[in-house]
Amino acid sequence: MKDNNILICECNSTEHQIVFNKIDDDSDDKQIYCHIYLSDYPNFFKRVIIGIKYIFGYKCKYGHWDEFILSKKHSDDLKEMSEYLKNK
Repeated sequence: MKDNNILICECNSTEHQIVFNKIDDDSDDKQIYCHIYLSDYPNFFKRVIIGIKYIFGYKCKYGHWDEFILSKKHSDDLKEMSEYLKNK
């Protein structure tokens, strides 16, 4: 497995991506760190409103999610990562 795998959503938006980083340390455990890009808000006032809600503890009942569409082209990368974690 490469040290870093980047999967880009089927919609081809670079804002919808997942970065997988292989973690190699001295232990026998193999791990992969997943970094998921969350939406940002280009409108200043929208960011201010979201910041104020955050300060006062507002939480969306669905959480802070965006979307990622997996397709057949992602299967080889996902299989490769699965095999990396499976094999010691």
